Amino acid sequence: MNQQISAQSQKLLLQIGRKIRRTLDLDSIWQQTVNSLGETLGVSRCIICPYESSSLQVKVAAEYCQEPFLPMLGMEISLTAAPHFIQAIATLEPVVVESFAANDPFGPQSLLVVATAYQQQANGIISLHQSKGRSSRKGKTDRPWTQSQIEFAQELAEQVGSAIALATLYQERSKRVQGLSQLKKQFLLKASHELRTPLNHIIGYLQLTIDDQADDPIEERDFIQEAHRSAIHLSKVISNILDYIELSEACQTHAELATFRSQEKPGHQ
Repeated sequence: MNQQISAQSQKLLLQIGRKIRRTLDLDSIWQQTVNSLGETLGVSRCIICPYESSSLQVKVAAEYCQEPFLPMLGMEISLTAAPHFIQAIATLEPVVVESFAANDPFGPQSLLVVATAYQQQANGIISLHQSKGRSSRKGKTDRPWTQSQIEFAQELAEQVGSAIALATLYQERSKRVQGLSQLKKQFLLKASHELRTPLNHIIGYLQLTIDDQADDPIEERDFIQEAHRSAIHLSKVISNILDYIELSEACQTHAELATFRSQEKPGHQ
């Protein structure tokens, strides 16, 4: 943690970070982040946008906004039109923007932009807005960004980046688990059909033979041969099912072992 930040700010950072890390829900992480920064720094607006390296646009996922500012929640922002976003993503350093053109879509504001990241890879953008509507007689904003505000936002963004990465991993894993569960259901339905069909054939042909329903020895032999063919098919189906179960258990064991190893502390034997 940055030594430049006061002890009170460090304590507040720890409290906010702990609260954010308690959940694995991305929506909650985003909203808690903007609320915490907005209320702590007293800004006019704070937004957070998830970021993927393959995308040229970001979307406002959560927002803290004070009246009378118009909400930006759900707005899509082109990165080519927001060079300060690109700079924050590329450098992973805070970017302060103090002046805007008259037609700037964000309005006359001072911005502090910080990127959230995990393992030096940006995964989100936090943009804090301060209104330039209130000015001193000298024409300067009465609430400039202080070094402590910039450092506070940067430190929290680092914690949020890790929380986003963990929550994203959890959600991806949950989707895979749900997908596997659906595949298992489909497999069981298909397996049940594949097992019952040859079994019913075996029972049916043997019952015909037992009940002396064959017109002659040749037809009786045909009944037995059909039952035999169905028995061989049933044996193959059962063998395939057992192979599938064995493979699934092996994959599960491998995944659990990989997870265990990734959680081991460095140097742990």
